[in-house]
Amino acid sequence: MAEYIHGYDPEEQQRLVDQARYWSDRLLLKDLEFDPEAKILDIGCGVGAVLGIIGEKFPTLTFAGLDHQPRQIAYATEYLRRLGLTTDLQVGDAYCLPWASDTFDFALTVWLLEHVPDPAGIIAEALRVLRPGGKICLTETDYQSLLIYPPHPDFDYFQQALCELFQVAAGNSYIGRSLGGYLEQAGFTGVKNEAIAVHHWHSPHNQDLKGLVNHLDTWIKLMIPQMVEKLGKNPDRLENGLTHFRQVPNHPHGAITLTIYRATGYKP
Repeated sequence: MAEYIHGYDPEEQQRLVDQARYWSDRLLLKDLEFDPEAKILDIGCGVGAVLGIIGEKFPTLTFAGLDHQPRQIAYATEYLRRLGLTTDLQVGDAYCLPWASDTFDFALTVWLLEHVPDPAGIIAEALRVLRPGGKICLTETDYQSLLIYPPHPDFDYFQQALCELFQVAAGNSYIGRSLGGYLEQAGFTGVKNEAIAVHHWHSPHNQDLKGLVNHLDTWIKLMIPQMVEKLGKNPDRLENGLTHFRQVPNHPHGAITLTIYRATGYKP
């Protein structure tokens, strides 16, 4: 597994829970339907945030999750227990899942494949543990697609540094564009790869733009020390770019667009 650029401290664990809450209806629960007794697996489940969102809506399901960090699984175990969910959570390797073949009805990864050097290996394992007819769902953000108005060269500098940070950690900030191809090459059928555009603008009728800026700011601001240390970026330009990003909601024509890719397919 590549380096997880966000870390594992308690603040990051809470951020993952808050992130799942933010994207719950906007993305994570979008078009999800299950048989009441379905078994689902979250590969790279982290603190169990996504399983918790799904479990609150579909409490009769059986939930399994895997993460390579024991502290994440410890958090997930307690978090999902408080939600009253039946879980099988394992510390392990996503390239060698500790479950038998043909076990699950649904497998998912959310913001995992952007952090790994070999997405195909994980997808192959997901195919193995799914039952025939089982469904996979992969979700990844395309960080190069983050567009703001008004534009600013220092924000462009910040954004490029963010994408480079994934690359030096052996990840891929553009992986969402390729998810459909990965699924077809693994042997999945009925593959779809949907680009979900999120676009908010300055409006007197809602706070959606400010909400998105605040949500993204909670983690992108923490990347600056790594951008300086690992990439040799100019800290003043990075800080100025982030400041401009934070001011977008105050501009009378301010706007932000972000693309998230979601790919699905079925095991033959």
